[in-house]
Amino acid sequence: MPEIHNVFVSHRHEDDALVKQFKSMLAGKNVVIRDSSITNDAPNDANNDDYIKSQILAPNIQWAGKVVVIITPDTKNHPWVDWEVEYAEKCGDKEIIGVWAPGSDGCELPQALERHADAIVSWDAEKIIDALNGKARWEQPDGTPRPAQHVDRIGC
Repeated sequence: MPEIHNVFVSHRHEDDALVKQFKSMLAGKNVVIRDSSITNDAPNDANNDDYIKSQILAPNIQWAGKVVVIITPDTKNHPWVDWEVEYAEKCGDKEIIGVWAPGSDGCELPQALERHADAIVSWDAEKIIDALNGKARWEQPDGTPRPAQHVDRIGC
């Protein structure tokens, strides 16, 4: 029986095609992705930030058990991606997974993803499925392990 994952895919709307590729890549791999992300396939005409956050994004993120962030060179500069990751973290029960898109070599992670990710994996179906199933991996875009990151610790 296939594993079912309720997923919100955080991405830039310019990268909608990558959301389709992401789901296609996982099709037939004994996994079912139920997706609540917002794409041009199901657009909305909202333009008020507070409304978008409270009435569109928040319910979709709350429904999802996992938030997948598709990482491209421009993801770091997209304020909605940071907001979505921060909101998912505040929910307290979401796994946050970064997935390097093809051609993302050398790009930086969004700050919120750097702080809150449970895993960051390359564009590889098996590694993504492992991350969806809770296996923590920390990879570069080419699939090699990420170097250790300095983390500031605050004393209690």
